[in-house]
Amino acid sequence: MKIKNVLLGAGLTGFYTDDKLAILKDAPLDGFIYRGKPLTAGFKQIRQPGESVLVMLVMENGEVALGDCAGTQYSGSGGRDWPFSHSTAIPQIEKYVVPTLIGREIDAFVPASKAIDAIEVDGARLHPAIRYGVTQALLDAVAINRRITRAGVIADEYGTTVAEKPIRIYAQTGDERYTNVDKMILKRIDIIPHGLINNVRDKVGADGGKFLDYVTWVRKRVQEIGDPDYVPELHFDTYGTIGYAFDNDLEKVADFLVRCGEAAKPFKFIVEMPIDLGSKAAQLEGMAKLNTMLRARGSDVDLMIDEWCNSFEDLKDWIDSKCIQRINVKTITLGGLHNIVDAILYCNRNGVGAMVGGTCNETDISAMHMANLAMATHPQSIAGRPGMGVDEGVMTVFNEMLRVAMLEKLRRVSLGTR
Repeated sequence: MKIKNVLLGAGLTGFYTDDKLAILKDAPLDGFIYRGKPLTAGFKQIRQPGESVLVMLVMENGEVALGDCAGTQYSGSGGRDWPFSHSTAIPQIEKYVVPTLIGREIDAFVPASKAIDAIEVDGARLHPAIRYGVTQALLDAVAINRRITRAGVIADEYGTTVAEKPIRIYAQTGDERYTNVDKMILKRIDIIPHGLINNVRDKVGADGGKFLDYVTWVRKRVQEIGDPDYVPELHFDTYGTIGYAFDNDLEKVADFLVRCGEAAKPFKFIVEMPIDLGSKAAQLEGMAKLNTMLRARGSDVDLMIDEWCNSFEDLKDWIDSKCIQRINVKTITLGGLHNIVDAILYCNRNGVGAMVGGTCNETDISAMHMANLAMATHPQSIAGRPGMGVDEGVMTVFNEMLRVAMLEKLRRVSLGTR
């Protein structure tokens, strides 16, 4: 079956694009907006509405395959591309991508995804959000053509199996850092709360006291209102703020993280981006030292990387360094979906816990695609998304994984393999 037409729409996302540097520098929050001028190139204001491009591939038989292009919430930070704009992206897709799609035979996913990922304009590849959304639509097209799930396509082409139950979910509170924890506990989310620890003054404190209090509160809240058999992992994304609070003195950071790990017990404590040293090379060196310090102190705190890990090559470097226990597979910066699959499988082979991340600033369609990829690759966890409301993102990802599990079970029965 061939692609007959390509439709593109200027869509919305489930959240906003934020200038992380301005927020770290104490931009004043006024209601839902931030006052002041943006500090990161490409931003018109510190918080601006997220934009997406809706990609629809119309097949010869009239069926339509869907994919959505979207960029990260914190675009332009940690080595990431500039903020994604549909006004810029749509003309590029029309000029450089659509001609390669019209008339293309849809029979396999990986070669089609690699072809899109390889397109260059003036010596540079297209914005990863474009590659992300277009290859979603290609995966959907192959699944429609074969009349199986998108997870089934990935499993067949990569030689994996589709999970029989949903992958564990990691949820994020956004700035509703208390109310949303209660939602997570009631729904028995596997990994909580993220916490959005993106400012030293308001969320960490000069001596770390505010953050330590929050870790303690989350632990006590789980014990207070959670079911007796509910044992979540406690994961906090700190965007380098712990390091900033201690002037990036790694000995002090390590001592503080040990205290946080103790405060979280009996639950597992995971810290994402405890430091941000401004470059990939410096970050690799700093995280390696921090990991060594934690183990020397007998700590079981898990370290996770996010910023400075944007491409598959970056991810390999981080895993090969053996200085982290978990990795945020930043799906939305990896571009073509085959890169995401390769990344998760590389994590699995090397014993590093893969969290299928992405962003709150994507869409329902892209979130369901990532749920399919997770079911086919068996990562340690997947982030609920889009949005920051907990319920909507968790529902979107969980329900899609459950659908996949049921449909793949039916397929196994029909094939006589179960």
